[in-house]
Amino acid sequence: MASGERPFLAGGCCSEVPGALAGARDVHGRVGLIYVDGHVDLYDGVSSPTGEAADMPVSVVVGLGPDDWVRAAGGASVAPSDAAVLGSRDLDEALADGMRHPDELGSGFTHVDIDGVRHEGATKLATRMAGSMEAGPGGFWLHLDVDVLDELVFPATDYLMPGGMGWDELRALLRPLASSRGLIGASIGCYNPEKDPDGANGRALIDVVEDVFADSVS
Repeated sequence: MASGERPFLAGGCCSEVPGALAGARDVHGRVGLIYVDGHVDLYDGVSSPTGEAADMPVSVVVGLGPDDWVRAAGGASVAPSDAAVLGSRDLDEALADGMRHPDELGSGFTHVDIDGVRHEGATKLATRMAGSMEAGPGGFWLHLDVDVLDELVFPATDYLMPGGMGWDELRALLRPLASSRGLIGASIGCYNPEKDPDGANGRALIDVVEDVFADSVS
């Protein structure tokens, strides 16, 4: 990033995001985050029912905890008003487990669940969000957790849930974001190749990535 490049980070789970955002903040100053995920990921070290790092990335990047992880990242990387979580479908379950409600982050924090994405339309929403990031922080990091896809569409992930996106919906959501002039980097996580013995899910995912990022690669 310091040399003007835009990294693409692939692998692991969503716990890769706080490190990426800390680096982006250190180079760019104010940055935004668009987090496309089947989960809100606002647990912290107290509320998470599993204790897994993958439960907590959004909480970490906005500085809400766990405290040790926030300190390791050099503090908050993104203001809540510069963050958006799109496509989640676990809010009721997460609140029952003790996760803070997204509304507690203030009116500037954007949370659009899968029903909201479909109501507004994926392309329209993504175009609006890209414009908001360009006008606000200027640059933003884009993260994709593959469990935003429906469990029947993409079974090669560890957190399977019904009601998720199909491939066309995902393309429609990602394309305006990936082609935005505000994009400073991107990441993808939670693909499990051990659950994809013939590689079909991985190839389908690569096809989408190549498609939506085609206009952003020079």
